[in-house]
Formats: sequence, C-alpha cells, structure tokens
Amino acid sequence: MHVEYTAVKLRGAKYKDDLARYVKAGSELVLCREPDNAYDKDAVMVLGVVPSMGPEPVALGYLPKGLADRLAPEMDAGRKFSAVFVGGGATTTPYVVVLAVGDGEDLKLTKLRHR
Repeated sequence: MHVEYTAVKLRGAKYKDDLARYVKAGSELVLCREPDNAYDKDAVMVLGVVPSMGPEPVALGYLPKGLADRLAPEMDAGRKFSAVFVGGGATTTPYVVVLAVGDGEDLKLTKLRHR
C-alpha cells in the first residue's frame, strides 16, 4: 500500500475559539471542502471532536492555502483524504497530519506535494 502524507499547521484556529486545544492528540479529523468560502474557493475546513461539546465534530480551523489549493480539486473529483490531530492549541500552534492512499502496490510512504 502506498500512503501519501504531510504534516501542516492548522490555520485560523484562533478564529474558531482555539477549540483545537481540547482535541486529543491522535484523534481522527474530518476534512470538509468549503467551495463557497468568501476568502478562498479552495478552502478545506478541519473539523474534530471536542469532548465537552458532544460527539459531533466542530470547526477547528483550515488547512494552509498551499495544501488546500492542491487537495481541493482532488477532493472535488472524489479522492478521499484523512487527517489526524498531532497536538497544539492555545499556547502552541496546532498541527495535523493529512493522509491519502496513493497509486501503487508497494508498501511505501511519500510526502504529499504542496507549496
């Protein structure tokens, strides 16, 4: 299995009340396209479960523009991406790892390309 990955800073977390600080490291995140975003047509919102707010994922922030520009067309075409929360929050920058199954039968890891 070929897995593509990258680790990136979560953007805009402070505008989402720094909710990322309540997400447990290793938690699975949801990536949601936001094509009607007024600031970026390629925006990809990152959602995660904040235990004190219930079981439904809430908005934590966005993928950085360089990665979102690369992933948005692929997501729109139906390619699936996963994300995992690495850590961070109110006093440190929150990070996420984005993963995708790539082409090929060989077991390998490849870094997702973005700006």
